[in-house]
Amino acid sequence: MKEANKLKVFMIIFFSAMGGMLYGYDIGIIGGALPFIKSELGMTAAQESFLGGSVLFGGAFAILIGGILADIFGRKNMITASGLIFTISVFMIYFAESYDFLLFSRLVQGVAVGFISITVPLYLTESVPSMIRGLAVTCFQLFLTAGILISVAVSLLFISNDPVTGLETGDWRNMFLTALIPGLFVFIGGFLLIKSPRWLIMKNREQEAEKILSETIGVDAAKQQMQEVKALIEKTKNEGSLLSSLTKRHYLMPMLIVFSVAILAQMTGINSILQYAPTMLKETGLGSVYAAVVGGVAITGLNFVTTIIAVVIADKIERKFVITFGTLMVSIVLLTLAILMYAMPDTSAKGMVLLIGFILYIFFFAIGPGAYIWVIMSELLPTNIRSKGLAVALFLNSMASAILASSVMPVTQHFNGNYGVILGICGVCTLVYSFIAFKFVPKTNGRTLEEIEQGFIK
Repeated sequence: MKEANKLKVFMIIFFSAMGGMLYGYDIGIIGGALPFIKSELGMTAAQESFLGGSVLFGGAFAILIGGILADIFGRKNMITASGLIFTISVFMIYFAESYDFLLFSRLVQGVAVGFISITVPLYLTESVPSMIRGLAVTCFQLFLTAGILISVAVSLLFISNDPVTGLETGDWRNMFLTALIPGLFVFIGGFLLIKSPRWLIMKNREQEAEKILSETIGVDAAKQQMQEVKALIEKTKNEGSLLSSLTKRHYLMPMLIVFSVAILAQMTGINSILQYAPTMLKETGLGSVYAAVVGGVAITGLNFVTTIIAVVIADKIERKFVITFGTLMVSIVLLTLAILMYAMPDTSAKGMVLLIGFILYIFFFAIGPGAYIWVIMSELLPTNIRSKGLAVALFLNSMASAILASSVMPVTQHFNGNYGVILGICGVCTLVYSFIAFKFVPKTNGRTLEEIEQGFIK
């Protein structure tokens, strides 16, 4: 790849993957803010859980229409719009004076995150050379984990002890205000992105597409890939809607795999654990909110570092193996924690065991399913239904995450404050995920999207 091409590809990866940082910041910031929002607004356990899950419900709604909008307006324009919506939502949260308006503001923020979660992986999958596609899409996950880490660490700056009462206080409004930085970065950076060449071909703008492909993969490779994409689109353009595609085996199999993985990826409990880690650690005996948030920083820091490893090996070790192994180890950790949460008394030792368990959980999750969920969902779906199929997959992903996140506190309260049931449910679901990855997910490393699709047609 020529130096000019390398710079162009770097710009594509960096500015679009910044959407991952925005997504991660949104997930992480609620963990440090939630205890102080609860204190100020007097929320019930159900309200607390729903506030945590609200951004995911908003994301699910956005994902329903995000694929259609990405097809109409283009991937680049949707990334830019997401940054603008997110920025507006930050101001809404900052000025919220009631639980209802705060909940609505988080839903709006979820809309921005939903658009990001469907558009960026789609854009990266369609815009970078196949030999680094795994690297590019896992960069989205890397930036996502960086956003979580930074937001949790930043929240520590706004936690202090009241000099009069000695009680912990936290400025949750300014915690959220810091989210302006990634929001504006995505909004401004979106203007610097190129258009997706595959989207341009679908819109019959072939000259623009060939020019962009020539700049990223070279003239000769661009001509060959143009022919492959056009031939595949021509072959599949009369095959009907997403619903009618369920009757065609070469569409049905990848859709079933992707939809199953989308649901089970969230049933590992990753978003719930990252959002509620400080609360869970504090309530199991780790101490103050500050100490619990420090524990959260340790967890998210490991998440970030391990994701770097996953990015490095993305196109070197077969993704199918890494996902299968990672999910198997995550299920073992979760099921062990579930048993220990019931067996141990409520002491500081229990809080430390939970922290150590979360660290092991994060390590295996980040190096396996965490880094590659976006790659698998984007790679396996056929070109003709990729945006719509990805929209359905991410809708299922967000709904699973939202329902789980909204259930954590009520379920835990029902079982006398014990998190063992939730962890056990997540452990069983992750075991099923491991089986599906082993049995049905195909090998994709180094193959073009067209080659992967042809594998299902044969």
